[in-house]
Amino acid sequence: MGSSIILKLLNVTHYYRNKKSKKWYLPFAYDAEDIELNNINLHIYQGEALGIIGEPESSKELIGRLLSGEIKPDKGKIVRKKDLFFADIEDKLLQVDTVEDYIANVVTLFPYKTSDHKNEQILKYAHLQEKSQVQIRHLSDAEYAQLLFTLARTSKATVVILNQVLQHLEDYYFEKAIALSDEYINNQLTIVMIDDNGQRIAQASNYLAWISHGQLRMEGSLKQILPIFNDHEKDRLSLTSDEEKANFDVDWKKTRTRVPELTYNFKRTERYNHVKPPVALVRFWTFFIACFVGLVLMTLLIFNDIGKLEIGQNIDQATIQNQHKNPYQEKLGYGIVLEDSINLENMDDHKKINIGKYAFMTIVGENNKNYKITIDNKNYKVAKNKIRYFNPAGLYEAHSVKSIAPYMHNNYSNYNEFFNSHLHKKHNKVTESLVPENDKDNRFVVPIVQQPISMLFNDKNKLAGFTIPIKDKDKLKDEFNIDSKFWITKSGDGYFMADLKNNQWIYIEL
Repeated sequence: MGSSIILKLLNVTHYYRNKKSKKWYLPFAYDAEDIELNNINLHIYQGEALGIIGEPESSKELIGRLLSGEIKPDKGKIVRKKDLFFADIEDKLLQVDTVEDYIANVVTLFPYKTSDHKNEQILKYAHLQEKSQVQIRHLSDAEYAQLLFTLARTSKATVVILNQVLQHLEDYYFEKAIALSDEYINNQLTIVMIDDNGQRIAQASNYLAWISHGQLRMEGSLKQILPIFNDHEKDRLSLTSDEEKANFDVDWKKTRTRVPELTYNFKRTERYNHVKPPVALVRFWTFFIACFVGLVLMTLLIFNDIGKLEIGQNIDQATIQNQHKNPYQEKLGYGIVLEDSINLENMDDHKKINIGKYAFMTIVGENNKNYKITIDNKNYKVAKNKIRYFNPAGLYEAHSVKSIAPYMHNNYSNYNEFFNSHLHKKHNKVTESLVPENDKDNRFVVPIVQQPISMLFNDKNKLAGFTIPIKDKDKLKDEFNIDSKFWITKSGDGYFMADLKNNQWIYIEL
């Protein structure tokens, strides 16, 4: 895997599963049962050939369209870093251009200049010279797939996404697709393949994400995912009666239509269904209040001259030139405070907040001097030398918890499954179960009562990990040949970091 995240889906939810006709009062027309994708979180790295698999109508194809920017999610966030080429077999029937014109239009989107000779080469490589004047929609699926693959291969894009293309390629082109996948992995580029043909996905990928009923069911290596997915598909395909099909995987079907949590009050309303007002009534009052507030604001603007723009007249050329000096470049990573405390400066109002040792933060950008940090949806800046940068895509050694356990306090090693069961839960929920000794309301690091263990909370105020004392530091260094003061190892779903200067383990699970 490469050194950084290229594509990222954060809590992405998208509606319209039932294909309802659009109504004038959208977005209030959608109900829970209309969810197409529900709360998807997915990180895609450099040097990764990601295969996305799933049963038919699992909405996996929609992920490709969201990643490409073809459509936007109704909720959540999508982060893209590089140039991208997206190929979707379902676009064929929408194309009225001839093959020749289609190629000429697509190559204008390539990250480099092309020539008429290059267009002819693409036509030749796709074996479509004799169909250059045929409309795209009149090609067979196999012909369109080999054209899309040829364009993807020629694009030299940093990220390539193939949506249902592999299954339509003839064997000759599929062998070329495997070679392209290997080339992207070796050159630290990224390719995403979404397909119904599990065998072809397995041959061309080095990592899998299983989408089931509009949700991310599992992700991991081929050895981890394929046996479970194949057993699931074998069971699904063995069903014969409508009743069996309706009852199969019913728990996952139900969770698809569970509306993602928005706030604590929303969760309470969901829990106590008997106090929920009728859906139609909620829509009516929401629309009425929105219109009323809009009218009030418009009246204020008209009669009080509120909202006029005051344009300053004294901005000199030097000020204009300095506005974009040393800009922040987008970055995805994490930071850990190893000092006793540091100050973060709010990038909007310049107010400072103080955070203590082992606070865990999300880095979203950097310039020459500072990192840009996100906490509770606010942006802060901090000098790079103040925090320890942690990149989850780094090629760290992998060791089991069992092999590391002798070198950590047994209060955690003996009960790590119990402690880890609280991960990713909200601050107020965790502190009800793992009662803190003090500093219960500390935003970042909270010690657990009568335990040498502290809880670490991430930028969304959810539990991300723990700190645990190190035992037998010298033996630990000898066992794993550690010659630095800070050591990171991948273990299961998380990362153990040994702060040997302060004799503390830091466990983080993203």
